[in-house]
Amino acid sequence: MFLQGNSLFSKAIDGFKAIIPRNSFILKATFLAFFIIMAVAIVAAIVVFSFVPELSDQISSFTGTMLGYGDIPEPFTQSFFSLIFLNNIGHFWNPIRMIVWIPFVGPLLLGLEVLLNSGLVGVIAVMAGATKGIAYPILGLVPHGIIELPAFLLQISAIVIWQVTITDAIIEKLRGRTLDTSRMKLALHDAFILAVISVVLLFVAALIETYVTPFLLGM
Repeated sequence: MFLQGNSLFSKAIDGFKAIIPRNSFILKATFLAFFIIMAVAIVAAIVVFSFVPELSDQISSFTGTMLGYGDIPEPFTQSFFSLIFLNNIGHFWNPIRMIVWIPFVGPLLLGLEVLLNSGLVGVIAVMAGATKGIAYPILGLVPHGIIELPAFLLQISAIVIWQVTITDAIIEKLRGRTLDTSRMKLALHDAFILAVISVVLLFVAALIETYVTPFLLGM
């Protein structure tokens, strides 16, 4: 049983390694866009908090509204884990937000999703560092963030691959051309695998945020 599980894991790793070069441009563009926006948000937040400190309360309120957690359960609990995990996957699998998967309409909303989330991460990091010291955002964001952020970006990349593939198929059909079904199936397969990996990583990140991060923060 162990050997069989190990074989399946090895196949999964090999499959993921094959996906990376096939979709390297989309993956690199997604990761680069996210981190550039996050860096800009960090610099902007530092400037704002330094020169207009009275805006910090308004920005904090806006950030809380965007996160939309409401009443947060106690850490180290199943309820807290469920809140974190369901909120994270809800960015893309919530019935309302699944509009990001619709061709022609979804890309605009997906771009807004990248803009808001990368900006929020930057602002939250600066706010936490300004009010509780530099160690707080490091301990509070890094342990689960090193898994959560790649998970989000893999999911976004999966949606982009889906959008590009479906849009290209629609355009080819409208032009009366024959679809390259093998290429299309491979692209959709890649999108599906990346989406599954993203959900698994978000699950792991939620576990860390529930049971490890609060411990590091002394909660």
